Amino acid sequence: MTAAAPDPVVEVARQGGWKSWLPKVILTILGIALAYFIFDYMASNFGGFEKGVQAAFSMPMGWTIACVAAAIVAIGVYPLTAPAAIPKLGYVPAFVDRQGGFAISTTIPFGGGPIAVATQYAILARYGVQQRLAAAAVAADAIWTYLMTFGAPAVALIVLWIFERRTLNGNECGAIPCETIDIIIIFAGLVCLVSMVGIAFVLRSRTNAQRVGDFAQGAIGRVFRLIKRTPPNVVESVVGFNDTAAEMVGTRWLPITLTNILAQLTPMFVVLAALRGVGAGSVTVLEVFAAFSVALLLTTVPLAPGGAGTVDAALIGMLVAFGASFEQAVAADVIWRAFCFLPQMVLGWIAVGYFAISQRIRRRKTATAA
Repeated sequence: MTAAAPDPVVEVARQGGWKSWLPKVILTILGIALAYFIFDYMASNFGGFEKGVQAAFSMPMGWTIACVAAAIVAIGVYPLTAPAAIPKLGYVPAFVDRQGGFAISTTIPFGGGPIAVATQYAILARYGVQQRLAAAAVAADAIWTYLMTFGAPAVALIVLWIFERRTLNGNECGAIPCETIDIIIIFAGLVCLVSMVGIAFVLRSRTNAQRVGDFAQGAIGRVFRLIKRTPPNVVESVVGFNDTAAEMVGTRWLPITLTNILAQLTPMFVVLAALRGVGAGSVTVLEVFAAFSVALLLTTVPLAPGGAGTVDAALIGMLVAFGASFEQAVAADVIWRAFCFLPQMVLGWIAVGYFAISQRIRRRKTATAA
């Protein structure tokens, strides 16, 4: 009897090599560089920040109440995008769905979006929404948010020029030069325009969706081959989007559009009330709209939770460019964060906790009944 031959040693090749980690390293370096740039800007203006924070907490009571009221309205209208897509959905399920998704996507810089979408699917399923309808609603909401985020800055500057003959020029936009902001806005506007055409083309027919999916699959496939990774099935996603969302968008586009405009822009009135409260009466509503839209655009750069740092630097710089003092701009930013953004994030996590606890209680009841 001969001894069994030892199992052959199989060398497992390292997958990806340097091409797999290079994009992450580049993104990390860019993030660190941007963080340093913003920190240096804030450090050099520390005295102004200190005065701005003091101004924020020494506003007249009337304007403080106005800021609180504007924040309550902003947080309250945010969930309305869900029943706009799903008419029979009540406010409480919509609140849990949208605020929970907001909290997750803004708290987790990298990868928060997919987690938020999965959570929203689970929440809508818990309240009896069919999977197909839930997928269409979440997809439509994500697309409208994307279009609003990229399109609003360009619309704001166009409207500002038409009604007030104002443009961004010079180097008075704070940490980010005005020329850079102009380039960002032009690029974002083009992205929004191309996206709108592409989305309309995809929604028009399943054949169009297949064509777009095939084209995108080829382009993305080449990129993923460079980093030696398996590309996602883009064709299935695009065709699936047509299957689930075409009918909903065709019949519900108006309420979806109106509620998304409200959800995106009502926080702007917190900034407006704060500016009035600290004496920056020269900054007009359209200028606040432009500043806030550009700041929200930078939330698409997921370097920190809620775009902390980049968004604040952009908002402060834009408000200064439109005539507010540095201290007044800082005060408006602090009040928006403290009165609107942070409370909404906290409420979102409370909604996620409420959903998790209710799910656990439901499972226990089901197990007991069985």
